[in-house]
Amino acid sequence: MPRSIVALASLALAATQAVAAPCTFDGPRATFAELIASEGLPGGGFLVGTSQGLLAEHYYGSYTPDTVVPIASASKLLGAARIVQVAERGQADLDAPVSTVLPQFTGVKGTMTLRQMFSHTAGYGNDSASPVLLDDGITLAQAVDLIACCRPLNSGYSVGGQFSYGGISMHVAGRVAEVVGGGDWEQRWQSEIGAPLGISTIDWQGLGPTANYGIGGSARSSLRDYGRFLQMLANDGYGNHHRVLRGSSVAELGVDRVEDRPIAYAPPNAAPPVRYGLGAWLSTQAVAPSLLHSLGAFGFLPWVDRERRLYGAFMIRGSGGVNDAAYPAYATMLAGIITEFDAAACTPIALEDGIFAAGFEAF
Repeated sequence: MPRSIVALASLALAATQAVAAPCTFDGPRATFAELIASEGLPGGGFLVGTSQGLLAEHYYGSYTPDTVVPIASASKLLGAARIVQVAERGQADLDAPVSTVLPQFTGVKGTMTLRQMFSHTAGYGNDSASPVLLDDGITLAQAVDLIACCRPLNSGYSVGGQFSYGGISMHVAGRVAEVVGGGDWEQRWQSEIGAPLGISTIDWQGLGPTANYGIGGSARSSLRDYGRFLQMLANDGYGNHHRVLRGSSVAELGVDRVEDRPIAYAPPNAAPPVRYGLGAWLSTQAVAPSLLHSLGAFGFLPWVDRERRLYGAFMIRGSGGVNDAAYPAYATMLAGIITEFDAAACTPIALEDGIFAAGFEAF
């Protein structure tokens, strides 16, 4: 590159940095601290970043960068990334009948697709406490065989006919990924997504040691490691110097799959209109129409604003019902973060990848 162009780019970057400053997010952080105190929680973690780098990272109480917590349904977004990854590699078709990979699924159950299974439209739902999902004495393969033989679709449901939030269908999709993707769900997620991103804490052992991985609900993570995953999504599938997903695969996660289907079951905090992509809820807030999130039952909230290329995660571990307080607080926090981000040129406190450190974007 000619020296004159490099010089001009360096001057432009220096000028931007001269007027920019780290965003403080004081209001959202205060709301988060109030939530932790009011719920009597031992601690929490607050992280916000962009595709270019980390904007804020704060810990409360006993929580540190090394704290690892079970993340419940925040597992679903992690799983969706693996599902679209095997699809983009030509190992699976998101719209092929499950029977083409798992012939033990016959009849109408055999017509379910990966896209339906990861968007809660496959004919199961309201089943996250099903014993077959929680049996730590069997493997994922054995659990899915039991679903194939002995777990019919919900009464009155049809494949593709309704939205019903749950865990059975994602369990089946996870087994499809094992069969087509070269082996054990957890090991392949770690080797194909975790390792390229420098992630070391994410596994599916958050509810106790198991080989019957709760695809939609048993993962655990540190705040930083989940942040590394979110940064990759915000950067259209590229992170830590690796192309983990195509941009088109990331976009699949944020396409509404509910459409005009009736809502057979949704969690109480899923205010209408219900919109869901693959492994993630889609925002209905005017302040952030391009935002997706995957809130877990214990209060862990990862989110990505695809338009702004902004991401974040709020880490707590509460008991059942904690989201009655957490969800409204998080909505207030997200609005405050987006307002401050839009109003200021936030300087990252840590830059991701050498290409951003040099002031240029490759993608």
